[in-house]
Amino acid sequence: MSDTKPNVFPQGGDKKPVEETTPPVGVFEIPEEQRKAAEELKKRAEEEVAARKAAMEAAKVVEQPKPIAQPEVKKVEYSPLAEPKWDAAFDLVPLPSKGKLYKGVRESVKVSYMTGSDENILTSPNLVQSGKFLEILISRNLLEPNLKYKDLHVGDRNALMIWLRASAFGNIYNVSIYNDDYELVEGEVDLSELKYKPLGAEPDENGLFDFKCPVSGDDLKFKFLTAGDEDEIEAKLAEETKNGVEVNNRSTYTLHKQIVGVNGNFDSSYVQKYIENMRIGDIKAFRKYVDNIESGIDLQVQVRTSGGESISTFLPIESNFFWPDI
Repeated sequence: MSDTKPNVFPQGGDKKPVEETTPPVGVFEIPEEQRKAAEELKKRAEEEVAARKAAMEAAKVVEQPKPIAQPEVKKVEYSPLAEPKWDAAFDLVPLPSKGKLYKGVRESVKVSYMTGSDENILTSPNLVQSGKFLEILISRNLLEPNLKYKDLHVGDRNALMIWLRASAFGNIYNVSIYNDDYELVEGEVDLSELKYKPLGAEPDENGLFDFKCPVSGDDLKFKFLTAGDEDEIEAKLAEETKNGVEVNNRSTYTLHKQIVGVNGNFDSSYVQKYIENMRIGDIKAFRKYVDNIESGIDLQVQVRTSGGESISTFLPIESNFFWPDI
């Protein structure tokens, strides 16, 4: 390829030399002293302009607002608050699962009664707003060395939560609810009337259950959600909402926590990939089966209103559940 530049603009070598001529009529030469004075004036003007520019740039730097110092976020340590009250008075509380979902746990567990120290937990706004108060409350009162809050099956956790509330404030729970005419009415629920829902299938020695997918024919091994699983799912969803994620991934995250094996393969990466491609028909059938066999408390209740009505509804957990005005 030639190094010749494209002839867009005339090249300097194409110009003819300019012949020296005498100045035309009417053009006078500038005296040397005036020429030097003009050059000196120009130099001073350029220096002054440069100095002004430098001063303006310096002013901009000074005027820029300083970043606001952010307060250091300190991680609150909750573990001392959650230490079990080993010396407190307790009762034996039966678990809906009868302890079959854990190793070394009996049908009933020791649970201490709530005391004034627990009231301090309930009346601490920071703990309540953090969402940790229920974990702390149950951890303080569950007197079982082999069973921790995060390992509790959700149905068993709900049973302990309701027992703690009823044993501290009584069985009557006042609620506000809409009647058939869409009017907000006051009513009450007797917590002692809530019924346990037993396990609908027997787990294996590891607390796992079997399910055969009706569409694909795949064999699944699964477990029920624990309180720790549920907390992790909620934390993920809250983070995604904060980051503007519009898709609700609750169903997928729940399956990731429940299904632990597929056709004898327990590799977590394989199982997660399988869940991402799981057929909707199998998902719906699996979810229905889990609902049918899962133990817990039947939270379908009858609310008795002051007007003599009896309204069937799902147990509403309102602010006065642990903070009744008594």
